[in-house]
Amino acid sequence: MSRRRLPAYLDGLIAAYRAGQTGRDLHLGYWDDPPDPAALVLPGEFAAAQARLTERMLALTPLQDGERVLDVGCGFGGTLALLAARHQGIALVGLNIDPRQLAICRTLAPPPGSRLDLVEADAGDLPFAAAVFDHVLCVEAMFHFRSRPRFLAEAARVLRSGGVLVLSDILLRDPGALAPWDAGVIQAALRRDYGPWPELWLDVATLRRWAGLAGLAPAGEADWTAATLPSYRIVAPDPRPELEPNPDAGRVLRWLHAKGWLTYQVMVFRRQFLSAAPNPAIR
Repeated sequence: MSRRRLPAYLDGLIAAYRAGQTGRDLHLGYWDDPPDPAALVLPGEFAAAQARLTERMLALTPLQDGERVLDVGCGFGGTLALLAARHQGIALVGLNIDPRQLAICRTLAPPPGSRLDLVEADAGDLPFAAAVFDHVLCVEAMFHFRSRPRFLAEAARVLRSGGVLVLSDILLRDPGALAPWDAGVIQAALRRDYGPWPELWLDVATLRRWAGLAGLAPAGEADWTAATLPSYRIVAPDPRPELEPNPDAGRVLRWLHAKGWLTYQVMVFRRQFLSAAPNPAIR
């Protein structure tokens, strides 16, 4: 398994969870009626938005009782917990490269008749046989992986024919000279704080093309950019990042998101018949 430095922000999130200050969901959350980004944060508002995003992701997953599901980058187990509560007789597998997050997931207790296994591994080298999962989920985690196309190839490999991959990802376009920092500052902040963040500048067409090379056919897309923007009031509360010459990644993302250089994309893919083999050159 590949070992690498994990983003430092996880230390604070893990400490906050252990202190009872945050829940199991580790993502931006979804706002049905997005408040003004400058509005005050109400108690419980962010947790409700995070629960809403998890619900919306699972609504895109045509899961049936008794199926086998892999959650890649499972975090603290928010998605796994909701799956276990909603379905009977399912086999859940949570995968993460961080043993501390898996330790938190181990406090989950699946209901009788269901099963939960937790695996410490790299998303680019899934330690499973081919065609063993009905569904693969990846919620807001791909920028933590060392290669998006490699992950997509691995997800396709472990899905059965007709199986479904549901993912959300943060895609960035290069603002060039319009940014308040040069490209090196932006790259350093993102890769230092939230990395490795491969393929820094990326559009949805490229992501779709990589999926196709892996043997995954598009089955749905959604743009949740506006619905996720208000969460920066919590995760990056400083509204004036341009005043900081050496910003952290949260401030950079808030600026990119607010100025239209960031897209929060949700994509659904269906595994083509296994006779359509994935491209072996993807790594």
